[in-house]
Amino acid sequence: MLLLSMKRVIKMLPHWLFGPGLFDPVCRQAMKHRLLLLLSLMFMANSSSALNILLTNDDGWDTENIRVLKLELDAAGHDVIMSTPCTQQSGKGGALTVLKHLPVNTSRSSRGEYCLGDVDASKSYAEYADGTPVMSALYGIDVLAPRKWEGAPDLVISGPNTGNNLGMVNNNSGTLGAALVAISRGIPAIAVSANTMSLIDKTQAPIIADVTLNILAQLEASRSPSAPLLPPLTGLNINFPKEIKSHKGIKFTQVGWESAFALGFSTDLSKEKRIMVLAAARILDSGKVKSWDEAMKVAESRYSGKNGLTFVTSGADDVDPLSEGNAVHEGYITISTFDGSIQAASEKSLATQRRLSSLQKQMKSK
Repeated sequence: MLLLSMKRVIKMLPHWLFGPGLFDPVCRQAMKHRLLLLLSLMFMANSSSALNILLTNDDGWDTENIRVLKLELDAAGHDVIMSTPCTQQSGKGGALTVLKHLPVNTSRSSRGEYCLGDVDASKSYAEYADGTPVMSALYGIDVLAPRKWEGAPDLVISGPNTGNNLGMVNNNSGTLGAALVAISRGIPAIAVSANTMSLIDKTQAPIIADVTLNILAQLEASRSPSAPLLPPLTGLNINFPKEIKSHKGIKFTQVGWESAFALGFSTDLSKEKRIMVLAAARILDSGKVKSWDEAMKVAESRYSGKNGLTFVTSGADDVDPLSEGNAVHEGYITISTFDGSIQAASEKSLATQRRLSSLQKQMKSK
């Protein structure tokens, strides 16, 4: 691993203090996070190590959230490889590509970026191969990491997803699927998810990245020498609220069941408000239309009379304030600890909370 020297910290000053959008009033929270992170790194400069990080997601390599996070991880001195699906793969959970050749797009390899899977969906099923989140993570772990680092990554970050992964929805999440396959290989993993509106509000991406780096810095500062970043077979599920610029700080949570919705099936997607909001957000993000109203009209026309997945009212009846779904809806950034059974044992959760408690206090005093 590369030593994070004071010289490197000084080199990072212009990026953090004058990064994208920091002097826009809506990004003042991002500036505060960056300054806190900078102070932490200056304190750790002579004793801490940069990490070899595999970055993946289920939304593809062109989303604003993952591109900004990679930029900031690079600037912080971490050595980062990005390995993602080439196409949108949300909701694929632990899906695998079996007995099919899986193409790898290496056109951005000079930047340490790769994507997996066919992009021409007009091909027949026998020819078409999806680069799922799990397959992308495995390619990074088994091919890219040994090639670059001669071993496994120190950490896998899955996300930031453009949509929260909360409660029982985690069972279907491609973001969590990639994180889970990493911890099954003995590699610490962090799943990061933001609200769907981060697709439209591009000022959210720097805040998400800054908080994520702040959490990494605190984990690095609090771990014992030669110990892994997280205990064996352990991951973190981090979620950001919709109103990210006025969040209430960090809350340590349990995965729980609350997710604001459950999954259902519709015979006319154009009548499903939640699905249309998601579709319109993606259409607007594509740049094919210029306004939200126009995006909604395109979405409703495109999906009129079409069958498919929808979101329905959740029947979980989870009112526990420590459930991540409830806490996110209250405006908190949530951190849940999970392992192969999704919810980590209480001693793991408490150990994580102790190590991040000072960061929680800092963010409460903002």
